[in-house]
Amino acid sequence: MNMPVFNKLKFDDSLLSWKVVGVTRNTIELSWERRDDIVEYRLVIASVGEDAGQVIYQGADTAFTVDSLKSNTRYIYSLTGRSADGTRTRPALVSGKTAVRETPVAPGFLKEEFKTIDAVLLVWDLGAVDGGVPRYHVKRDGETFDIVGNNAIFDTVPLQGRSHVYCVSTLDDEFYESEPICIEVSFDDITAPTNPENMHVEEVLVKVRWTPVYDSSGRVTYHLDQGLGNRVGTTPEPWYLFTGLQPGRPYEMGVTAFDESGNQSERVVIHYPAQGIPPQRK
Repeated sequence: MNMPVFNKLKFDDSLLSWKVVGVTRNTIELSWERRDDIVEYRLVIASVGEDAGQVIYQGADTAFTVDSLKSNTRYIYSLTGRSADGTRTRPALVSGKTAVRETPVAPGFLKEEFKTIDAVLLVWDLGAVDGGVPRYHVKRDGETFDIVGNNAIFDTVPLQGRSHVYCVSTLDDEFYESEPICIEVSFDDITAPTNPENMHVEEVLVKVRWTPVYDSSGRVTYHLDQGLGNRVGTTPEPWYLFTGLQPGRPYEMGVTAFDESGNQSERVVIHYPAQGIPPQRK
């Protein structure tokens, strides 16, 4: 007896059709076609990043809303369906972009509520954010002072005798920031400077001056030395500044005048520290 032969229907592994139903600043709502031979659908993150490959939905429903997303950002997912015997459809790439978030609104005013010589209380009215709870980024002199959730801050470490510039801007939960509102606060100075410490002489500078010499040519150059054979410089002026001298060490400083023909005067010296005798010719 011949038995009837039943042809098994071939599984349809084609790409599932899908659509973006709606978006907000932080969610993307997706839906896809239903097929009778599919028992489970799976949605996997396909965007580049540390979460790539993570399964975010697995079940029999044909709709899912992805949440906790960043605003104004495109996300890509892989969608597949599985039959009862484990056969899967080819993966369909699903793409959606969250809505643009509005820039936070800065506080309307910032004022000094209370001040002493070493503290100040600043207050401001509430800003607004397009998502999440507003927080406030407080800067002092261009540097972050604090990020707070209320509309006041107490600075107990201002510098006396200084004027500090405080700025407050509104932050949303994605760290989008409003324009700042700023105020300058001046503090009196009643504290004396600290006493100088570790006072010592590091370098001695000695300026030596003499009466200009006479030469019929009218053009004279002075050669300076710190001992015979140790020339340190020349100058057309009747003075010279000796630098780099060590404290407590005696020096002999000499000057000799030269004209353009090479004729030279006698060398005249002076000692530092002074030795109580007039300059000597050598």
